[in-house]
Amino acid sequence: MKKVTGFAGAVTLALMLSACSSEDDAAQGNPGSIDDGEQTNEYGSIDHGVTDKGETKGKEDKADDASDDIGFSLDGGSIEEAANVPAEQKKAITEAFNRYIDTLNAGQVDAYLETLSTDSYDLDEERAATEELLATRELTRTPEKLTIVKYSDEEVQVFTTMETAVKDKESGEQSVSEGRQVTVMVNDKDTWKVKAVHYIGDPETK
Repeated sequence: MKKVTGFAGAVTLALMLSACSSEDDAAQGNPGSIDDGEQTNEYGSIDHGVTDKGETKGKEDKADDASDDIGFSLDGGSIEEAANVPAEQKKAITEAFNRYIDTLNAGQVDAYLETLSTDSYDLDEERAATEELLATRELTRTPEKLTIVKYSDEEVQVFTTMETAVKDKESGEQSVSEGRQVTVMVNDKDTWKVKAVHYIGDPETK
């Protein structure tokens, strides 16, 4: 079971999930090749900062332990919608989250970058990683059970279950991972944008 917390972008997460799937397969014939929950990948984008508690180092250290800000445990328990979400804001948040998902699924790099908060993401780095990913892979994220679990006028937390499929364009091979995700979004001039992603993968990978 893999945890990612903090400012990991969707592209970084996709690369890590793809690498985890490949390494899990390889580990069947080579026990002990994966180091206590740390997964490495050819891009080196996550493995340098993941601890056995699922915390990430680097950019995330600028936050005050972002994982403590999540309003519930990703490990389980009931998921309940926040009671104070205005109907018009619920619609705006849902539409913004869907843009975040759909633009990357469609390979629309510019539109995807517009869904990210510039206070949390280096858009040049995210663009480079996104273009590198899409050059060789097709990414399809399928969220379900969208629930706004925490709300204020400035920041919200959106829970979804998430299926992430990463397909190699050359070989046609595909890895599919499932998990639970909380996407933290901030109100940036009346537009909701992604600030951080907290993810925990389910034990089984298709």
